[in-house]
Amino acid sequence: MTGKPTKKPAPRTTASTNPAPNKKAPFSNVQFTDDAIADLHGIKDRALPVLEEVFRALKRLDEGTLRPAPLKDYGKTGDLRDCGKIVVETDGYPEYRIVVRDLGNTFEISEIVTVEERTQDLAYLLTGVRLGRIADPIRRSDTERRIARIRKLRDKP
Repeated sequence: MTGKPTKKPAPRTTASTNPAPNKKAPFSNVQFTDDAIADLHGIKDRALPVLEEVFRALKRLDEGTLRPAPLKDYGKTGDLRDCGKIVVETDGYPEYRIVVRDLGNTFEISEIVTVEERTQDLAYLLTGVRLGRIADPIRRSDTERRIARIRKLRDKP
C-alpha cells in the first residue's frame, strides 16, 4: 500500500452520552412491557397532562418513594395479587391506573404492565389479559370484546 496512513479522529464525548459517575440511570428499578409503552403513546395522543402525571408517579416509584396498593384475585380479571396499582388523577380527565407487577417481593424492581383509564375496569381487564390470568378461552374472548367496546366508546368523537 502506498500513500499516507490515515489517522482516526479521537471519539467525541459529551456530558449527555457519559453520565457522571455515581448517577443512577433513569428508571433503573422500573421496567416497561411493550404493551405499557403502547399505552403511554396512546395517552400522549389523548391527554398529555395525564402523561406528565404518569411520569411523575413512575419516577417516584423508581426512587422508592411511592408504593403501589396491592390488587386481589377477582373473577373478571384473574389473580392479580402479585400486582399493585397507582392512582393518577388529573383535573379534567378520567382517573388512570398504573398497574405494576412486583418482580421481587417488595416492589423494589417493578414491571409496568398497563397504564390506562380506570373507567369500567379497563386497566385491570387489560392486565388480566396481558398477563394470561384469564385462562378460560371463552372468558378471555368475552373480556377482549369488552375491552374493545370500552375503547370504542372512549375514542368516539
